[in-house]
Amino acid sequence: MTDQLLGGRLALLAPDELSTEQRRLHDRLTSTRVSRATSTGYRAALPDGRLIGPFNAFLRAPAIAEQQLAWAQAISAADLPGGVREVVVLTVAAEWNAEYATYAHRIAARGAGVPEASITALTDRRPPPGLEPDELLAHRLALALVRHHDVPDPLYAEVVETFGEHRTVVLLALIGQYLATSALLTCFRVSAPR
Repeated sequence: MTDQLLGGRLALLAPDELSTEQRRLHDRLTSTRVSRATSTGYRAALPDGRLIGPFNAFLRAPAIAEQQLAWAQAISAADLPGGVREVVVLTVAAEWNAEYATYAHRIAARGAGVPEASITALTDRRPPPGLEPDELLAHRLALALVRHHDVPDPLYAEVVETFGEHRTVVLLALIGQYLATSALLTCFRVSAPR
């Protein structure tokens, strides 16, 4: 796959082609999201500084992307266990066929201790074996919202009892974050590095 195809329907923007506002966002993304991706083991930028994944698209709307980045950082700073977080992201990304998010979060899920059989099942949209009870419950919540657009009363009661109201809101924000990210990745047909 050539590097240019990593942008999908959008050309990858070179750092020297960016406006002042885009450059400011590029630098912020590089110091936060790209740095985190690198330390986790997946690619979010090319060696020449061009951003891939959702980050290339974000450069087209810096004012919105800045707010979305702040939202994402607040969600990341909340007290969700890493396995729960990654199971939710993989559930949403798989339902949307968001190739880049699935690629990145398969790697992040491994780092969070999610079993490989569970990761494979999640990305194949099958019931995941071997998840911790809270991870499985978070998966069921994400699936209910993404696939059925409803949370039945018994599931809602179990989620609130297990996670509490605060963490339930955090889970819902995380689901919303990855619904938005997956929509962007799917619409622009953003590929994963190979």
